[in-house]
Amino acid sequence: MTSLNKIMLAAVLALLGAAGLAVPWYSSRTLDTELKTFADGARSGDLVVHKLAHQAGLFKSSGTIEFRLRDSCEADAQQDPASFSVEYTVSHLPSTRGLMQFDWALLPQGETLATIEEVIGHGNKLSGTGALGYSGLVTMNMDLPELNFSDNGVMFQITPSKGSLTADKTATQFVWSLNRFVARGKGEALDMKGLSLNMDLKDRTLGTGTISLGVESISTSSISLEGLLIRSESSEINDRLSSKLSESIKVLKFMDQSMNDLELEASVAGLHAPSVRSLLEIGKASCGFSNMTADESQKVRKAVGTLLATGMSIGIPTVKGSGPDGKVSANLMVELLPSKDGTIALEKYLRSSGQLVVTGNLLNPGQINMALSTGYAEKIPDGVKAAYNYQDGLLKISDKTLDAGLVKTVLAQADRAIENFLHPRAAPAITETEEEIEDPDADAPAPQ
Repeated sequence: MTSLNKIMLAAVLALLGAAGLAVPWYSSRTLDTELKTFADGARSGDLVVHKLAHQAGLFKSSGTIEFRLRDSCEADAQQDPASFSVEYTVSHLPSTRGLMQFDWALLPQGETLATIEEVIGHGNKLSGTGALGYSGLVTMNMDLPELNFSDNGVMFQITPSKGSLTADKTATQFVWSLNRFVARGKGEALDMKGLSLNMDLKDRTLGTGTISLGVESISTSSISLEGLLIRSESSEINDRLSSKLSESIKVLKFMDQSMNDLELEASVAGLHAPSVRSLLEIGKASCGFSNMTADESQKVRKAVGTLLATGMSIGIPTVKGSGPDGKVSANLMVELLPSKDGTIALEKYLRSSGQLVVTGNLLNPGQINMALSTGYAEKIPDGVKAAYNYQDGLLKISDKTLDAGLVKTVLAQADRAIENFLHPRAAPAITETEEEIEDPDADAPAPQ
């Protein structure tokens, strides 16, 4: 090998060595900076960083973060905040998992420690592993041991469970699964099997994304059900926020009765997203709107006014179920159309509709005849149907037009209440003349 080749080889090896050291150095420096920034920004609020002890290293770092959980809306003298710390070790050697990998353990303190140890056992810890991806994505895995404890005469048994958390600056994904949860005591029992929680939030602040909770079976002293699924879905499109909550049960049994394929869906659509975000921020900062500044009060009124003026829809699109004797289904929707001139006028822009359908033998002949005799229900194949519609000041029930005067009156009163909230009248100023007026009997001697 020539001298030039040896020099080039040495240069390449030196460059690779420098690069190999640069990555863990950058990882360690980044972690040190981010932890200090996080601690400095969490000195107030509900979750407070009380102490940070971080030991940075080139290939490995470790430390402890002590937290205090408190209520920022309550005076410090009136609360005893729970304390706990997180102990961690971080490897700065890059891998396929990411820029750094870490192990963590949750260490409760004081009364919190005693409470946690009653649940998980003396000496056991809540711990897990994680990694920071090259794109800034944080992932964590956690294993919870079996939990056995009692509270107020009720015994609880929770089988071991697993979970994972993935998060970046705005989004969060959380998955958790549990085989069985049992509670017994005071003459009652609850047995749940096959629990799973799946959360995928695109924006944690606004709550957009999906959350679903599934349970394979639930059995109590009086009811049993199979195939429970609760799911919420929220999205923001073109500054409009929509949310839907659905619940379904495959089989429900109670008091020797059985219902199948139960479904319930509730929805809110078309909300002005910037106004919702403004209300969330002010509500959090003012402890539920109870301690607002004048400027915040004005922003709240503006946000509420914008929500009502830009329109929305609220309702229950689906309610249905079936049993051995028949089926039932219903829906109810309320829609507020956008105001053309920006004024709030429920009486003018509100519309609503809904219906109830019962088929089979859920109603006996006498009940069916009574419903039909009112004129508010109509006969359909294998059942009866009742429906209503309110629009443009007209109220119809089963195609019969009724007097909507009461509805108009209620909506007009609501419009006045909204107007008084959005544009409160200032209290009349006390003039100098009014201040000089005195009670003519104020200085009169008391009767003897």
